[in-house]
Amino acid sequence: MNPDRFEPALHALFDEFPVSPNPNGRRFTRVLDEVPGLACENNLALLNLAASMLEPEESYVEVGSLRGTSLIAAMVGNDDADFVAIDDFSMKDASRSQLESNIEQFGLNLPTIVEGDAFQVIPSGALAGKRVGVYYYDAGHAYEQQFDGLRMIEPWLADRALLIVDDTDWEQVEQATRDYLEQQPKARLLVWIPGKDNGYPHWWEGVKAFAWESDAGVLPEPTARAAAVVELGVER
Repeated sequence: MNPDRFEPALHALFDEFPVSPNPNGRRFTRVLDEVPGLACENNLALLNLAASMLEPEESYVEVGSLRGTSLIAAMVGNDDADFVAIDDFSMKDASRSQLESNIEQFGLNLPTIVEGDAFQVIPSGALAGKRVGVYYYDAGHAYEQQFDGLRMIEPWLADRALLIVDDTDWEQVEQATRDYLEQQPKARLLVWIPGKDNGYPHWWEGVKAFAWESDAGVLPEPTARAAAVVELGVER
């Protein structure tokens, strides 16, 4: 996918990005009503947009699907895309059968579901044959998990891809993502949106999106609009 299309398209989803309390169209209220999850409507719109920008033969891969709130939102209206969900279903009340049932109640085809610890199944080849155009990590958020969660997907990324990380208001997540960017020249920050701890409750706990370019040399600076989002009230 072309990650440089993502940030301006994200702005277009809202009357006043990022302060709008919800995206235009309100397409994801039913998802939150019927599949309660750890997200807000704005976050779901962001994921859906990312999935809509996949190119043929690219996949959306999500680590940490729980009941399917974010996965379902990403899938809505993106019928031709390939989706992969990875979860060990270790959180309370989580199960593969519940995830499958929630997806089916929205009339969606079941994606590929990989049951197990992502830090074991991904390096072991669970994504063999996939070209990952969008990677959404929302699993363990300890520093090492967050950092390694980005590193481990690199061999399967498309030449140009989008990396999305949730809960970036958390200190250990922010530090891990910052260190990842400093150490990986193929990745660059596109969007950093604060969450409720920094005055933006409609973005849950915050979110970051990175561009990945496998042939990157000296990468351009974030666009003026993306840079402005980064500076929105975030304590550094």
